[in-house]
Amino acid sequence: MSVYKSGAFLQQCFSVHQLSLNLKLVSPPEIIGVVCTNCRMRHRLTLHPVTAQPRKKTESGNNEMLLLEGCFRGHPEDIRISSVHVERHAVEFRCRPCRRTYLMDVALFETYQS
Repeated sequence: MSVYKSGAFLQQCFSVHQLSLNLKLVSPPEIIGVVCTNCRMRHRLTLHPVTAQPRKKTESGNNEMLLLEGCFRGHPEDIRISSVHVERHAVEFRCRPCRRTYLMDVALFETYQS
């Protein structure tokens, strides 16, 4: 199994077949797993602290990674990647039912190809 430590593979999957990217793992405080069902690559994101940008104001002090984990447990099929910025080391997820956007600062991109 090959491991690539670059965000270019995730960015390529996002630009070519965005709807094939599925969130498969949310492991607080820092790990996110994404699988591409089209090319069968697994992307692991090791994160810096997460920030949430809801449309309506939430109580301060909420742990955004725990909010993302709650969305993932409740309705994982409704969470999509809305942008990938390799040069800024950032990935943005959007939860449609909650109307919440999660902007992640990525410390390390890893892609596993079998």
